[in-house]
Amino acid sequence: MQTNRSQVWLRVYVGGVITAGSLLLGWAAPTVKDYPWQFVGLLAMASALSALKIHVPLARGWATMSTSFAALLVAMLTVGPAPALVIAAVSGWVQSAFHTKTRSPLYRHVFNSAMLVLSVGAAGGTLLMIRTVFQVPEDALPIPPIIGATAAYFLTNSLVVSTAVALSTGQPLWRCWHDNFLWTAPGYFLTAGVVALSAILYRDGTWYVALFVLVPIAFIYHSYKVYFGRLTEEQRAVQKMADLHASAREDLAAEKERLAVTLRSIDDAVITTDLQGRVTMLNVVAEQLTGRTQDTALLKAIDDVLCLWDPDGTTVQEVPVARILEIGRIPEQQVNASLMTGQGTRLSVSLTGAPMFDREGQRVGVVLVVRDVTESVRLMQERVRASKLESLGVLAGGIAHDFNNVLTAVVGNIALARNDETLSRETATWLEEAERACLRARTLTHQLLTFSRGGDPVKRAMHIGHLVDATVRFAVSGSNVRGTVEVPADLWAVEADEGQVEQVVHNIVLNAKQAMSRGGQVLVTCANVRLPALPDAPREPRQLVRISIKDQGQGIPVEHLDRIFDPYFTTKPSGTGLGLAVSHAVIQNHGGFITAESSLGSGATFNIYLPRSTKRVAPAVLQPLLAVPHGRGRVLVMDDDRSIATVTASMLRSLGYTPEIVSDGEMAVEGYIQAAHAGEPFDALVMDLTVPGGMGGAEALAELRRFDPRVCAIVMSGYADTGLLAEYQQVGFAGRLAKPFSLRDLAVTLHDLLADVRLRVPQ
Repeated sequence: MQTNRSQVWLRVYVGGVITAGSLLLGWAAPTVKDYPWQFVGLLAMASALSALKIHVPLARGWATMSTSFAALLVAMLTVGPAPALVIAAVSGWVQSAFHTKTRSPLYRHVFNSAMLVLSVGAAGGTLLMIRTVFQVPEDALPIPPIIGATAAYFLTNSLVVSTAVALSTGQPLWRCWHDNFLWTAPGYFLTAGVVALSAILYRDGTWYVALFVLVPIAFIYHSYKVYFGRLTEEQRAVQKMADLHASAREDLAAEKERLAVTLRSIDDAVITTDLQGRVTMLNVVAEQLTGRTQDTALLKAIDDVLCLWDPDGTTVQEVPVARILEIGRIPEQQVNASLMTGQGTRLSVSLTGAPMFDREGQRVGVVLVVRDVTESVRLMQERVRASKLESLGVLAGGIAHDFNNVLTAVVGNIALARNDETLSRETATWLEEAERACLRARTLTHQLLTFSRGGDPVKRAMHIGHLVDATVRFAVSGSNVRGTVEVPADLWAVEADEGQVEQVVHNIVLNAKQAMSRGGQVLVTCANVRLPALPDAPREPRQLVRISIKDQGQGIPVEHLDRIFDPYFTTKPSGTGLGLAVSHAVIQNHGGFITAESSLGSGATFNIYLPRSTKRVAPAVLQPLLAVPHGRGRVLVMDDDRSIATVTASMLRSLGYTPEIVSDGEMAVEGYIQAAHAGEPFDALVMDLTVPGGMGGAEALAELRRFDPRVCAIVMSGYADTGLLAEYQQVGFAGRLAKPFSLRDLAVTLHDLLADVRLRVPQ
């Protein structure tokens, strides 16, 4: 608003000056005809001097000054003030139109002419007034009038221009006139002195004396040029310094911007402090981690901004700013701690720091770098867990082998005892229960074996409805928990390892039973489901079989849901933390997945998803328990454990076969070849997979297949569900037996294989 008002007054002022000058010029124009030749000569001289400009320094920068005042003063003294007004108007136009750096608009030319007209008018009026007051004769040298006219010209000229500048810039008139025009007054009086001296010499006829006068004038002019040159050099030096300063400021600003961009691009939090440990700068990541902005954290104590705890989150840790300043670094190279973020999340972080120095090498503060290592810590913990599980798997494999070998001997002897026809019904029942318990005992090693190298599933296409029903009923038997199983008649088949799926269902139902200490119901439902395709899979929907297990317990806390499948995570005082972890791994190995849903007070629901099998599954044929197929033929048994080899041979003998026993693969190869050469070949072989320090079943079979490509061999192993046992056909075995195996398992496997090769079978 103030600027608009100043512009209005400036326009009014310029218009007033132009109007006044125009009126004065109109009055003086008719007087030109009285001095035609003198007027033309003075006009030419004034125009030439107007185009001739000299540079004069101002308070701020430089200005150009015309030398036309000399011609205007001569015109006032010779032809009078009135004709001089016309010469002034032309002179003003020439000044603003020629030898200028920029082209001025028309109103500036008119204003400049009007300004000179007013200045000459003031000077001429003063000249006439002083002549009248002091009664100076016409032929006398008018020294006092010249001085007065010069003063009037200077004041009028400088004040008119100063007023215009003050209105346009908003500066005070006095300061504008004092700083930029007052000091130019001596130049006008010097010009007036030269004119007066020239008049004296002209009147006395001693114009040659001017040669002596030119010497000091030339000296003064030379001194002016030298002074002007030095001022110019100083101005250039000042401008150069100003340019360097501006360039330095630009470089500093660019450096700050590069630093800011660098700090923004860093994934670590960067914080700087002064010597007293007060925060001076935070980058964006630091603001996010601390929950403080740059403004709110500025000059706050570092411990109030960066809240560090020990890795366990139990003890507050002090940020070692003083120690860093003392020894030049963090003593431990890196501090591992936990950080409570502004959002209330606890993160694992590492802290490093170093002192900052100025150009003189003096310490001025500390820079701290805080790195979020939560994911790295988690991965390290996972590696430790994986290492533990790998060690556990190796140990479990050995335990399983020995344990299953023992069970094999026990199960085999129980089966032989049950074949004794003299046993009472009660004793036979006891032996049957003992055999079932032994066969069920092998599931105890499955949880550990799943994480070992021997945990690959041995899958076959099957309907799992009966398996789920039997497992649930067994898991809740003898407790106050009721198990309900719902299986639709059209449930799809799945390709699964029967033992491992049984283990998963048993684990989850057992957890549900333990969650309902006061009793309740476990509802298990099976269903066919279609889910959207995975992003990197074909677009067809996934066809899955879902097993949902829902209990009526207290539920799982929300903060535990993401960890329940982690190895060793348990909330039970006597728990191992392996049950759900094993279940998760088993289902993943089957190409499926498992999820958990829960809310406190509403129980928990576990959903097991298994891919639908595209293979045709033959309907199950129920056979009586004692319907064990018998047969005839020679069978070679190879096992390094004498008790297992003996009980296996006894089981075969009870089934009608003729067995022979060897203890390693080399003896099996030699015996098989010798029997063939003797005309009494073996119809089948039952070989242990591994023999410590000797040739195992796989190596022996490779030798035998060179001699007899049609050899019929069955592999048995105490390493339940090993990779080789799961892929037995690729090695060349015709069948498999996982220790411990029952008499029926042995009989059915051998009977079916011999039937396939068209050997004699029982009538």
